[in-house]
Amino acid sequence: MPFGAYSVVRFSNNASDQRVNVGVLVWHPLEGVKYKFSPSLDRIQAVDPRVSISSVKEQLEVIRSELASPVSEEGPVTLNHLSSWFKNGVEVSTPYPARIASADELLDRLYETLVYPVPEIQRASSQRQFERSFEKTLKNVIKDVAPKIKCERLGTRKIGKVLVNVGIRTTGPHHKTLWHPLSLLSKRRPDEQIALSKATAMDINVIRASANGFTNYKHLVTLQTPRVKDAHALKDSVDWLKHEADDVIEVRETQDLGRLIQQAIQVPT
Repeated sequence: MPFGAYSVVRFSNNASDQRVNVGVLVWHPLEGVKYKFSPSLDRIQAVDPRVSISSVKEQLEVIRSELASPVSEEGPVTLNHLSSWFKNGVEVSTPYPARIASADELLDRLYETLVYPVPEIQRASSQRQFERSFEKTLKNVIKDVAPKIKCERLGTRKIGKVLVNVGIRTTGPHHKTLWHPLSLLSKRRPDEQIALSKATAMDINVIRASANGFTNYKHLVTLQTPRVKDAHALKDSVDWLKHEADDVIEVRETQDLGRLIQQAIQVPT
């Protein structure tokens, strides 16, 4: 059984010391380099809500291009080069030596073990699911009770030199609001909950300090709270958010979203 090597591709947030694996590279001395990347890149926003998915895709395309037609004996050199190039945000680990009977077999096994465990996908997707649910509910409320208000998803934008998740903008007569949906439902550890809350608070701080057309906007965070058994440190997360936001709307049951949104935009019931 010949010696080969493999590297793990991950996205890391060094500030919060969190990471998520998004791909695997395998080199076999006879079969060359094989690779596989996750199609669910939106889950990296559970690690850093401010990250641009398109930017990550571009970096993964660079990795693909480097691996497109490798000569088998150059495989270890290529993996080492990639690990030296990609060290921040998107990272390629230093190659791990391994005895490999089949490159495809090892690739599938590593991918299933390190990249695509179903529970991880389900937990990481809670932010995306909540964002979609919130946006849909917000638009329905506006359509029903405040048709003069316009709603627009702004998403991630570059302000100054940093990428910031601006959120969802609603504007109308005497109404200028930026909404920041944040889900802590899948986060069990207090440090994870606080890290995401800090990141959202930092986004708001940057937006307030900018001259990019967002002056005099009200900032509202709609917070999907952790499960009751994981919520013993929720106050610390809320305190961080309230330090920058005008208000934090705690959502314990998604069916309450419509009522809470209607109250927040001060539409009479």
